[in-house]
Order: sequence, then C-alpha cells, then structure tokens
Amino acid sequence: MNDYLQRLTAAVDRELLAGIDPRRSSLEAAMHYALTVSGKRLRPLLFLSLLDAYQQDGRRLIGLASALEIIHTYSLIHDDLPAMDNDDLRRGMPTVHKKFNEALALLAGDTLLTFAFEKIAAAPLAADKVVAVMGVISRCIGKDGMALGQALDLEFSGQADAIAAIHRLKTAELIKGSLLAAALAAGLDPGRQEILGRAGIALGLGFQLADDLLDVTGDEKKVGKKLRKDGGNRSPNAVLYFGLDKVRADIDAYHRQALELVGGLGIDFPPFLFLMKNMLYRSH
Repeated sequence: MNDYLQRLTAAVDRELLAGIDPRRSSLEAAMHYALTVSGKRLRPLLFLSLLDAYQQDGRRLIGLASALEIIHTYSLIHDDLPAMDNDDLRRGMPTVHKKFNEALALLAGDTLLTFAFEKIAAAPLAADKVVAVMGVISRCIGKDGMALGQALDLEFSGQADAIAAIHRLKTAELIKGSLLAAALAAGLDPGRQEILGRAGIALGLGFQLADDLLDVTGDEKKVGKKLRKDGGNRSPNAVLYFGLDKVRADIDAYHRQALELVGGLGIDFPPFLFLMKNMLYRSH
C-alpha cells in the first residue's frame, strides 16, 4: 500500500508543476516554490484512490487531482500571512511570504487558485461532469466553505461551541469536495454522492482534530512548523477547550463513522482505507 501511495504521490508531484516555469517571472517562481514544499497530498490521493476503488482509470484525471492540492496550497499561502496565522515555517521550509514577500505571496495564492480551475476545466470528462465538479469544488472552498471557515477562525474569541463549525468549513469541506469530485467523475448516483460527502466531513473533522492534537503534543521537527502557538493565539484548537481524552475519543468516533459510511457503499479498497486511517492517526 505504501508503494501504491508513493507512486500516486510522485505522479501528483509531477503534475503540480506542469505549466509552471520559475524562470519566467517572480510570480511563477513563488508558485513553483509553494508547490515544491513537500506535503502529504491527501486530497488528490483520496480522489485517485477512490476512483481506483470504483475501478475507474484515475491516472487520466491526474490534472484534476493535482488541482485539489493546488487549491489547498493557495489556502496555506494565505493562511500563513501575517494578517492571518502569521507563520514563518511550512513543512520545515520558509513560508512563501518569508521566502519572497507578502505582496507576491498574495498574488501567488490568487494565481494558484485560478490555475487549479484551468486544470479542472481541462479534465478529460464530459462537459456536464466538468461543470458539476467545478460547482462542487467552488461551493466547498467559497463563501459557504473554506473561506468562511478561515474568516470565522480569525473572528474566534473563545466560544467553544463554534469550534466544530470552524473545523467543518475550514478543513472538512475541501476533503468532502475531493470525494465528491471522484464520485462525479465516476458517475455515481446522488445517493452514493451524499454518503461519500458525509464520509468526507467525518474524515475532515477527524483530520483537523488530529492537527489540533499535534499542535499540543507533536514534535516540531516532524511536523515542520512551530507548534504550541494556538493557546497564545486564542485559536479554535479543540484540545485547549475539551482536553486530550475527549479529542482522542472524537477522532476514534469520526474514523468509525467514515468507515461505516464507505463500508455501506461496499468500498473495501485497502489503499483507500489505509489512507483514511493515516489521515486521523499521524505523527506529522
């Protein structure tokens, strides 16, 4: 399974940079830098492995898969800015605004978002499927999704009951979108799409809780960024408000929920199930 995921990751990494030449401009240099910083590539891996679970040819949609990672990367560039989370490191490397400057980081993030939709538009799918995927991804990352989650995160001032909504919007929506994009590409019926959407939300909520856990208990060298900032920043870290035991129990519950949902669809593809587990139980 590790070999399978490593091959997919290598294919995604190659596709991420297709069409970007850092020699052409400082803008493309910043975009290239952001995409070459190593990452887990979870969203494209979920997309591709779910297609494989349905015996679809996911490799022909590697461009669409890479678009999911490009969108995620744009969000990280903006999250790291001084006006947002104010981080100097991302995955052990200087953040884009530290490597270049804040203005270029803003432009690089904006351009990566549009570049991602170029890749989705070029996907070798029927036009109605391309439009459907664009609609799903747009809703997951826009005013009712990831962007709203980031805004609520910035406004957070200690209301514990707001944390789950922030986690769902900021993190889980794009993970849901990755599964729904695969479901649309595979031609699954609306009922199966709805179940996969619920599984994506469960995975995303568990993934964000694991991130919160790492901020409190993790090793900075493994995680690749400064940890234990959330308390001082009044961030919506669930561990700070509900404790380690509750967060660990919730991660277990979200993992069980996701397994039950995909199991109900008859999905038993080992790499996909392995990826789901690794998202929620990780050291970095």
